[in-house]
Amino acid sequence: MNRLTLVLLLASALPALAYDSGIAVQSEKGTTMQVYVNGKLYNKQPGKFVRVRSTPGLFHLEVKVLNPWNKQWYIVRKDIRVDKGYEFQYRVVFVNRTRPELRKVNQYPVYSRYFLNPSLYNKHPVT
Repeated sequence: MNRLTLVLLLASALPALAYDSGIAVQSEKGTTMQVYVNGKLYNKQPGKFVRVRSTPGLFHLEVKVLNPWNKQWYIVRKDIRVDKGYEFQYRVVFVNRTRPELRKVNQYPVYSRYFLNPSLYNKHPVT
């Protein structure tokens, strides 16, 4: 029983030992978006899903999203706090087909420095 308790404690502490954190933003079906974190553009081509590796801290997240019903671009801003060892997932949701809203979906632990698959995360192409 003591070994089981020790294994459970170590498994729960793994996210805290991770080096990085992450932010993932997803849009609704049929919409495209561009994601800015602290004023830096992270995807030149508008897309439906963007992942960004980051360090822990406070971030100013800005999402420019195209409304599929009236074909207008909207900007959604939100200040988020990212903890060490977790990936925070957000979704852009249109309320009554008008203004978009950024909602937190979930947070998942990160178990390695490279997030298990580094090709999933956007590299910062803008200098």
